[in-house]
Amino acid sequence: VLPMEMTIRMLVSSEDVLHSWAVPSLGLKTDAIPGRLNQTTLMSSRPGLYYGQCSEICGSNHSFMPIVLELVPLK
Repeated sequence: VLPMEMTIRMLVSSEDVLHSWAVPSLGLKTDAIPGRLNQTTLMSSRPGLYYGQCSEICGSNHSFMPIVLELVPLK
């Protein structure tokens, strides 16, 4: 759950293998790489549930790992 109409800074890393997750409706796709720290930002002007998934074959059934972000008003 994240607040909308605020800039959100995300730091992404991995411990085991390369993960590449995406939330297409927000225009997000980022890689989590072992030993590296990646950064991405997002800001949404509309509330709602946004769905995505892991987009790499990084392990058994990872290509089907769901990602859900809920953006709500701060108040």
